[in-house]
Amino acid sequence: MKFNHSLLTGLLLTNSVIALDIYPQVSANIIEIKSVGKNVKTGDVVVILDSRQAKLKLAHLQVIQQTKQQAFDDAELELNQTKELYDRMVASHRDVHIAQTIFNEKKRELNAHNLTIQIQQIELEKYTITSPISGTIKTIPNVRNATNHFSPKPLIIIE
Repeated sequence: MKFNHSLLTGLLLTNSVIALDIYPQVSANIIEIKSVGKNVKTGDVVVILDSRQAKLKLAHLQVIQQTKQQAFDDAELELNQTKELYDRMVASHRDVHIAQTIFNEKKRELNAHNLTIQIQQIELEKYTITSPISGTIKTIPNVRNATNHFSPKPLIIIE
C-alpha cells in the first residue's frame, strides 16, 4: 500500500477503526486544508501546501535543460562532421577522439540534469497530500498554527 507523500502514524482504535496522523514531508505554508467532519476517500486531496518555490526551481531546471540539450546537439553535430572529415581523410583519428570525448561529456551532463529534473518533479508532488484511507477528518491545526515550518506536527487526523 502506497502512502502518497506524507508521513503517517497510525493508532488502532476499537473494532478495527484506524486513526492516522498525517505529517507533511516538506515545510511550507498551508494553502488549502479540508475541514473537520469532512468525509474523504482514499486518494482525495486533503492538504495543499504552497509550492511556488518548488515550481520555480523546476522551471529554472527546465530552462537549463534547454541549454544542456543544445550543447549536446552541437557536440553530436560536431562529432558527426568530424567523422565525415575523417572518412574523407581530412581529419585525424585524434580529432575524432576529441569530438567523441566532448560528445560523451555533454551526453552525461544532459542525462544527469534530466535526473535532477525528475527529482524536482517528485519533490513537487510532496506539496499535495492525499488521504491514504477513507474516513472522516477529526482534527486540523489551529488557524494560528496553519504553517508547518520547521516542526513535524500533524496537519490532519483522519479516522
